[in-house]
Amino acid sequence: MRLAVRYFAVAIFLVGLPAWGGVRPRYGGMLRVAIAESLASLDPAEPDPVKSGDAVTRARVTPLLFDTLVRVDAEGRGHPRLAVAWQADRSYKRWQFWLRPGVKFWDGAPLTAEAVVASLSGRAEWKARADGEFVVIESEASRPGLLAELALARNAIMRRGPALVGTGPFLIKSFVAGKSLELAANDGSWGGRPFVDGVQIEFGKSLRDQIVAFQLGKVDLIEVGAEQIGKVESEGRKAQVSFPVELVAVVGGAANVREALSLAVDRKSIQSVLLRGGSEAAGGVLPEWMSGTGVLFPVQVDLEKGRQTLKAGQARAPAPTRAWTLSCDAGDGLARLLTDRVALNAREVGLSVQVVSSGTADLHLERIPLGSADPGVALGEVGRAVGAKVAVGLSAPGEIYLAEKKLMDEGAVVPLFHLPLASLVGERVRGFSEDKLGGWGLEEDWVEGP
Repeated sequence: MRLAVRYFAVAIFLVGLPAWGGVRPRYGGMLRVAIAESLASLDPAEPDPVKSGDAVTRARVTPLLFDTLVRVDAEGRGHPRLAVAWQADRSYKRWQFWLRPGVKFWDGAPLTAEAVVASLSGRAEWKARADGEFVVIESEASRPGLLAELALARNAIMRRGPALVGTGPFLIKSFVAGKSLELAANDGSWGGRPFVDGVQIEFGKSLRDQIVAFQLGKVDLIEVGAEQIGKVESEGRKAQVSFPVELVAVVGGAANVREALSLAVDRKSIQSVLLRGGSEAAGGVLPEWMSGTGVLFPVQVDLEKGRQTLKAGQARAPAPTRAWTLSCDAGDGLARLLTDRVALNAREVGLSVQVVSSGTADLHLERIPLGSADPGVALGEVGRAVGAKVAVGLSAPGEIYLAEKKLMDEGAVVPLFHLPLASLVGERVRGFSEDKLGGWGLEEDWVEGP
């Protein structure tokens, strides 16, 4: 019945369309995708990825397989997924969700409140329980941003057993950890069958290798680095670009070292030369589009103040002059370039920074996905990445600003840039649109030709 409804909807959609080729959606074909990072597991509740690229990949792949209760868009609005309605009490400590009727897992088992609770169990943040046909989530703290938390990939709903079973638009056909993933269209998807018959994903392909494969017509969808957006578009290709949703920051070091480093880094120059405009200079943890408080965190270079900061710190706690070590992900070409430039800028204020490729370093250049359009939840995601606790229930601009400052201090974070996520889509793909948060809604895509 659901499949018939989907075909009927497509028929209605086609009525007003011109009849020229490449316009009408069609069923069939394989969508071929290349991704730089690899996944060792498809379980979104696995421990947090070590590298930020893994987190981005997981956030893109998970919705193809497993649905969340809700989706939250770039404006912070909640949209129904497995839950069709919800309400919270005045304190935002108790939430109740009405589940979408008729949803089934891939194996035909019905989605029940008990199945949702089992999937969400074990969370320290809240307690979930079934109340008849409803799901109730209770927390000791006020959580006005709970919808944004539930929309995170790690809170997707699934059944665990010998194999993972979901309700998403695609089901797992084969998975080779770290290498490849092949998906097949889920004919019984509650949202209707996807247009394509399946999706083939290759992991571990560098951005350069992705571009080559794309030019040879071997893949249909690839990633584009923030530093490559300008070049790609200058060649006549249109990149699909999200809002800035990834934080680049230096993490670690003493307070005076972090302050001096922040004053030394020439963000504007790096943004123009290395990133070629595909970023925003960052003085705070959150981008301006999300928090509205970005202007309160300066990004200007002030070498003299940086030198004074170092001297003041040395006067308060005399210690032998030392070289600070700085590392990054050795497999990330952009991170290596940024690390070298940060170390060069640091010398302008008398801070000796040595770039190292392995071992324990004093400072680390990190790329941290913000994960959500909700500023409070995004701060929590950064806190998880750097091992700092962030209060829940943040919503007012003043609260967000103070929480940012506290996170930068307690998490030893020096924000440098906010990067967008970008993609390049081949000529045979239709219907693709990059989510403003960087997600891929591949169930709405279709392909022309074989």
